[in-house]
Amino acid sequence: MEYFLMNGNKKNILYVEDDLKLAKLVSDFLQKSGFNIKHADSGCLASYDAQTNQYDLILLDIGLPDTDGFSVFKEIKANQNTPIIFMTARQNQLDHVKGLNLGADDYLTKPVSPSILIARINTCLRRTPVKNKKTPLYSPQNLLFGALTINKIQRDAYLDGVALELTTAEFDLLVQLASDAGNMISREQLFDTAIGREYDGLNRTVDGRISRLRKKLGDDESPPTKIKTVWGKGYILVPEAWL
Repeated sequence: MEYFLMNGNKKNILYVEDDLKLAKLVSDFLQKSGFNIKHADSGCLASYDAQTNQYDLILLDIGLPDTDGFSVFKEIKANQNTPIIFMTARQNQLDHVKGLNLGADDYLTKPVSPSILIARINTCLRRTPVKNKKTPLYSPQNLLFGALTINKIQRDAYLDGVALELTTAEFDLLVQLASDAGNMISREQLFDTAIGREYDGLNRTVDGRISRLRKKLGDDESPPTKIKTVWGKGYILVPEAWL
């Protein structure tokens, strides 16, 4: 369900809230207060919308039906710097601290006074100008697996919003695995792409690169869970391991 009124002179806000009655009330109030409001009622819709449209600020609930707001926050922040305010019914101090530690611009506990909400939004907009967005997350040149974001055009990768320091060879290997995630890619295929010649059955270049890549991805436990080994055959990047 959407409530959206476009006006080029107004600030654009994405409002993420699964309570439709509350969303309607807050959206109507914010529109009357001079903002353009787009509403998303799930984390999946919010992540997609945030990456395909330009917003000046995002109001984000934590208790969403398909995921939690913390995960949505990480996905959005991995690819842009739009200010985000958590607005949630959760009053747990640990959630409050977690939200701020993630880098949220503010944390509001529902119910929120309308005047306080407007004041916090305006303060956030004054304090945190939106920087230029990177390439939209949901596009052919990008690969997304939960906390892992790979941009094939800009040739960079982020884990939990933090840039990974990968060599050219490691990045190419990651892209090859991620492009066919969930399926085994043989050592022969990986070797042919990385080295440019047929695998001789003895060279361990690919294995060494996989090992170094795992360490940078935090997947150096035993056995690895994000890039699994199919003994004697190849490797699989496991999509669900990044959620």
